[in-house]
Amino acid sequence: MADPITIMAGVSMVGGLVSAMGAQAQGQSAAMAQQVNADIAGRNAGLAREAASYDAGLQERQARMQLGSIRAAYGASGVTIEGSPLDVLQMSIENAERDRQQILYRGELKALGYEDTRTLSLYGAESAKKQSDFATATSLLTGFSGAGKLFTAGKTAPSAGAPVAIA
Repeated sequence: MADPITIMAGVSMVGGLVSAMGAQAQGQSAAMAQQVNADIAGRNAGLAREAASYDAGLQERQARMQLGSIRAAYGASGVTIEGSPLDVLQMSIENAERDRQQILYRGELKALGYEDTRTLSLYGAESAKKQSDFATATSLLTGFSGAGKLFTAGKTAPSAGAPVAIA
């Protein structure tokens, strides 16, 4: 039968291995979660740009319809498109374009926020992998160090004044 010190050293090494395996699994899980978050943020950035482009197109169509109504109203009332009416029409065109640009700008800002989130998630995934590697190494070193201490303690002579068992 194996002596108790050998058994304890073996248990210490197995504990270190199990702890190391847990650290790796935890790191891989955290890295995968961060990668999923990064993928979602990347997709959201694209969707934000698409939505802004769609909304800007809608706004542009509405503006054209509105400008057409203004022109028709001018024509129906006998107003010629020159001078003040032309200035009003030009201002309406500029306002409509500014509105369209603002929609695109807000969409781009939203997309950039998602891209920043994606970048941070990718860094988080990389960090989780590195952290799990360090935790794995620490667990292994702790387990084998504990085993080494047990072997060493079992092989050294008792210190002066320590009780000695006589068989």
